[in-house]
Amino acid sequence: MAAHFLQACGYSSMMLFPVFLTWLGADRAQVGAAMAVAAIGGLLARPVVGWSLDRLGRKPTLIAGTLILAGAMALVGTIQQFGPAVYGVRLLLGIGTGTLFTGYFTLAADIVPPSRRTEGLALFGISGLIPLVVNPFANQIGVSGGELRWFYVAISLLVLSSMAFLLGVEAPPMSGKKVPIEMTEVFTAFRKRALWPVWLATFLFSGMAALFMVFATVTAESRGIAQPANLWLTYAAGAISVRALGARLPQQLGPSMVLGPAMLSYVAGVTLVAMSHRELGFLVAGGLAGVGHGYCFPILAGQTVTRTPERLRGSAMALFTALWDLSKLLLVPIFGLIAREQGDQRMFLIAAASAMCGMVVWAVLERGR
Repeated sequence: MAAHFLQACGYSSMMLFPVFLTWLGADRAQVGAAMAVAAIGGLLARPVVGWSLDRLGRKPTLIAGTLILAGAMALVGTIQQFGPAVYGVRLLLGIGTGTLFTGYFTLAADIVPPSRRTEGLALFGISGLIPLVVNPFANQIGVSGGELRWFYVAISLLVLSSMAFLLGVEAPPMSGKKVPIEMTEVFTAFRKRALWPVWLATFLFSGMAALFMVFATVTAESRGIAQPANLWLTYAAGAISVRALGARLPQQLGPSMVLGPAMLSYVAGVTLVAMSHRELGFLVAGGLAGVGHGYCFPILAGQTVTRTPERLRGSAMALFTALWDLSKLLLVPIFGLIAREQGDQRMFLIAAASAMCGMVVWAVLERGR
């Protein structure tokens, strides 16, 4: 959890990257495109990450991801204008964050008891949510615009320091490590009908989260909110609260019974961002989205692990986290164009309505489980 906390400072600080890009002169469509490039790096790396986790081990894969992410964040300090360098750095950031995102939750799934998997992943994930307070902290001390360049260099040192804790982790032995894994076995396991609703819900949730994380802060800033990054305080508070106080609820009621309301909470947060013009509205929106995130992620991660063979756990988590990058790659540029042409409000409302339609399909697929 200590290692995860420190490396998550890197991922969490990316919520301020659109503000940095706006300072460089990028419009909404360019912001969406640049942020989506990280998804390309993550998607290209996922097959290698899945193979590495299942064959080489969890810790070697995490060490490589840490070095890539820390190096990419340090390179932000060299960016002077919006151009090819932005896209190159974003590509490396995607590879690093994608590797760590997959690796840490695979390792956590190895450690927590199977009977309390959703609860364990929820509690472990708190260490990745607390770093969201980095964003309002940076805002409070006046770090904005061009100063974010050096802010990211400083964060890269935090990411690198996670190695001190990671090296002390005793990873459980991997089941079937020496047995070759055929791609036909992977494809057969991942296209089982039991996983259809998991893949769909993951795509919907990650898509909403990507839009919220890329556009919510810049939307608040454009509407004259004095401290736009403060919405990440309520986001983190909402997510951490439900995990700390209600982590056992999905296990008690059934994961799918909690997932539906949690998705609705995130939709409500997205809708409120569309309609708000005052700070209170954005703070409430952050809280609602945070509550949704607090439950959606561990439930979907737990279902991914539970509904796939143990020896394919690394590959399964690679696909699960790859859907986050896929949704970002497909949806963020499209909705960035919508925001540029029709405004932020309509963009967020269209996203919320689309997610609701998708959840109807999810409910049909998940019915009876």
